[in-house]
This record gives sequence, structure tokens and C-alpha cells, in this order.
Amino acid sequence: MKLILESTGTIERVQGVPARVWHGKTESGIEVTAWISIVQVRKDPDNAQFERELKEIEVRRELVSFDMRMVL
Repeated sequence: MKLILESTGTIERVQGVPARVWHGKTESGIEVTAWISIVQVRKDPDNAQFERELKEIEVRRELVSFDMRMVL
């Protein structure tokens, strides 16, 4: 399965850990939401562009809850 994700500016806590909310779709068009707490890229000079793009998104922190039974 492949996902195409776009970062939102929302950061929510999932089991006490801050996670950025990402929205996207699978290759077949199924809409998904992902809560991602860590994104890592290789350490090299090209990382500056990645960090600039991620910081361009205005961050909103929200307190939400959802049923963990829905998380696989």
C-alpha cells in the first residue's frame, strides 16, 4: 500500500505523545488520517529544505480524544 500524505498544522496528543496530524489518500483514493510523532530524514546539508517546508505550516495545538479501539 502507498499513501500520499499532506501535513496539517495540527498537533494532537496520542497516548501522551505529541503527534502532527497528516491527511491523505491511498493509491486507490481511500482517504486517511495519520498521527505521526516522528519524521526522520538523513543527516546531510539537503535537510534544510525539508525543515523549511515543514516549518512553513502554521502549528495549531488541540486537545482531542478518540477511541483507541479504532487504532490498529
